[in-house]
Amino acid sequence: CAHSKPLKISTCVLIAIKDNGLDMRNDMAIEFEIDSAPMLASFLLKVQEEAFLRIPLAQINNPYCWIAMIPSPKLDDQGIRVDSNSDITAALSNFDINVARIKLNATCVECTSPGMETLAETWST
Repeated sequence: CAHSKPLKISTCVLIAIKDNGLDMRNDMAIEFEIDSAPMLASFLLKVQEEAFLRIPLAQINNPYCWIAMIPSPKLDDQGIRVDSNSDITAALSNFDINVARIKLNATCVECTSPGMETLAETWST
């Protein structure tokens, strides 16, 4: 995409301490901006042959149909796999992510501690 928008994640962090003469209140806004991060994931799925042969071609792109074909392992009363040596039915075999650039922006909304403004400026890239 030539006109893709960056992913922005932002949060506010408040650190306040009021005890024995110490009165500190640091309210900061922190934002991460990721320009591009292509991901590649490889999955290993064991599906039931009979269910695979019965799937309508119109539903072949439906991920819920594929999930429904994965056999569930035998579990005990507490939901723990009975035979840990049995075949794996689903696995994430490979996951790659390539982050081109992450931009961090921190600003003091209300900071009373000395040096917090400087710290916020240092974090911002």
